[in-house]
Amino acid sequence: MTANNKKSVIDQIRDIAPKRALTLGDAYQLAEEQAKQLLRLLDITAPHVSYDGLLALPDITVVVEPKYKMKHLVGISRHKDGKWLIQVDKNDVHGRRRYTLAHELKHVIDDGLDTMLYANLGYGDPDIRSQQIETLCQYFAACFLMPRTWVSAAWLNGIRDVRNLASLFQVSVSAMEIRLKYLGLWDSEPGRATRTYFSQVRAPFTASIDKNLVDCI
Repeated sequence: MTANNKKSVIDQIRDIAPKRALTLGDAYQLAEEQAKQLLRLLDITAPHVSYDGLLALPDITVVVEPKYKMKHLVGISRHKDGKWLIQVDKNDVHGRRRYTLAHELKHVIDDGLDTMLYANLGYGDPDIRSQQIETLCQYFAACFLMPRTWVSAAWLNGIRDVRNLASLFQVSVSAMEIRLKYLGLWDSEPGRATRTYFSQVRAPFTASIDKNLVDCI
């Protein structure tokens, strides 16, 4: 909590969200801004992101549970006894535990707001909408644990080995690979032929064209 604001850290992050339905692009921008402001409020200024400040927040309790108690999930968040409880699979690997905690934190931030914020997502399909929300939580976790300015600075300062970057930011190698690709810092296909970037992409479905319609064109 900041000295000049009596609102909790989580409430301050929640206040960033506009009071309207978002496009998917807006939702991604909001997630990144929330991650940036959370780092600021927790006074985290360089990698790796320490969870000490977050674990000390009075309105959130974080516990690690053995896999058999996690109902086949790696993370669970729910409201209990006036505060938030986040459970994380203790048997998961270190980098993924950290990522899961950040992912679940986004669910906490969105609680009570998601119906309004994400009303237009999913093209009217609740399953697609749910998947898009999960992807937004993953994106928030990436922005929180691997802020684009920090990753870019490390890359420009000569840290180009993915394993070294993953170690610096305390994330999994696969998470760092995805982040580098997203930020355009890492070419995963250096030998790919130029023409393949402009070739026809096979459609996921086969469409038939009415001959009468063709005759009218």
